[in-house]
Amino acid sequence: MLAAGVLLAGCSGEEKKAAPPEVPERLCWGAFDGKTVLPLLGSGKKVTEDTRDAFALPADLDKVTCRVQMDGATTMTAFAWRKPLGSDAFWQAYDALHPDKLDLGRKGLVWDGGATLLYTCRTPTEAFELELRISNGPASIDSAKAKAMNTQLMKDYQDFTRKQLTCAP
Repeated sequence: MLAAGVLLAGCSGEEKKAAPPEVPERLCWGAFDGKTVLPLLGSGKKVTEDTRDAFALPADLDKVTCRVQMDGATTMTAFAWRKPLGSDAFWQAYDALHPDKLDLGRKGLVWDGGATLLYTCRTPTEAFELELRISNGPASIDSAKAKAMNTQLMKDYQDFTRKQLTCAP
């Protein structure tokens, strides 16, 4: 009789909702809010990150990278490149992604799966160009929402890099 009660309790018709994935509070050196990034990472159970270097770009280190994984598969990457003052960025490879112009920094682009930005960082002791890029996907959200989210992430990333590197606004 007890077994029948247990069986009936399991057949109540209620579907169990999948638990939301585990996600760190902050990702990529602390640049991004974990819950904000989550919709761009696809589905899964656990979000982790691989950030080998601290976020610092001294003259002898020109690039740092952060990879965010969902269940072990990379679904988001954030890069920062230090370039000589006056350098440009050539982004023709993004034309096929039908990007929109991003009104941040010297120039920028945003598309469904990411964004890129070039801005001049002027610290109290030096000046250089900083190229930022985030890429993510596949997300199960519409194009306009993905672009809006990537635009906000790039704003957050630029703010973070300015603070970390003491760039003048």
